[in-house]
Amino acid sequence: MIMTARQVRAGIRLMCFLIMTLVCIPLYRISGKLGAQRSVAGLWFRVTNRIIGLRLRVSGQAQQHGPVLYVANHVSYLDIVILGVLLDAVFVAKQDVAGWPLFGRIASLGQCIFVTRKAAHVKTEAACIRSHLASGRNVILFPEGTTGDGGKLLPFKSALLGALDGVRQATVQPVTIAYPDLQRGGRDTSLAWYGDMAMLPHLWLVLMRAFAPARVHFHPALAVEDYLDRKALASACSAQVAGGLASLLMPSPEEMSGGDTGMSFLDTRQWRLPAASQNAYKLGIK
Repeated sequence: MIMTARQVRAGIRLMCFLIMTLVCIPLYRISGKLGAQRSVAGLWFRVTNRIIGLRLRVSGQAQQHGPVLYVANHVSYLDIVILGVLLDAVFVAKQDVAGWPLFGRIASLGQCIFVTRKAAHVKTEAACIRSHLASGRNVILFPEGTTGDGGKLLPFKSALLGALDGVRQATVQPVTIAYPDLQRGGRDTSLAWYGDMAMLPHLWLVLMRAFAPARVHFHPALAVEDYLDRKALASACSAQVAGGLASLLMPSPEEMSGGDTGMSFLDTRQWRLPAASQNAYKLGIK
């Protein structure tokens, strides 16, 4: 069988990813003695972004003064790679991930906090997240608890926001992630990985693409003490993240004119959302 150009591209990318990962895993272990694990992890995320062909644009400013609990919507495993490039933080992942071939090993080496989200374990899991925040580490939480279709949010679960209790210096920053369809507008459904989709066939289709456009917006950080309880905080985060989706899914003027065809994996130019969208994020707090 003759392979198409897209299949050849995917095969080369997959081979590069596997080689790079197999090299980085022992480097990561060794670097622990040198205090350089974050540098190795950052290298892995940046190279993986380039291999996949992500074209990333960022708006807003990531909170730099920690500890920070970043609260983001969840669309795909690509979210992990994107946020790994942009943030120095530990991910909260579902327990199932720990058992995935290769990816589970990567997550474990990256010191992911694995959670079941079962009511019986919530206090223990929140305490684990709290210990990371209290030690000064930043944490990334996907409060939907699973991935969605990229067009609308699933309900934000507030239970693990209890990790903020007693960590007075911690702040919360909502983050919106979107994958726009640059040809038809709206979301690119082929990049969303949700429901009962098998991971490897979906990854193969992603690797066959010339590039994958992605958008990230960092909303203003929220002070925990401004909210009556964790449910009010979860509601505020959900409203801000939802408000960012519509704007992020609109192609830029350069893309609409066909002038932006570069393959840069990370565009460091800061976008500004339309004023109307920014006003929509402003919520009443106590």
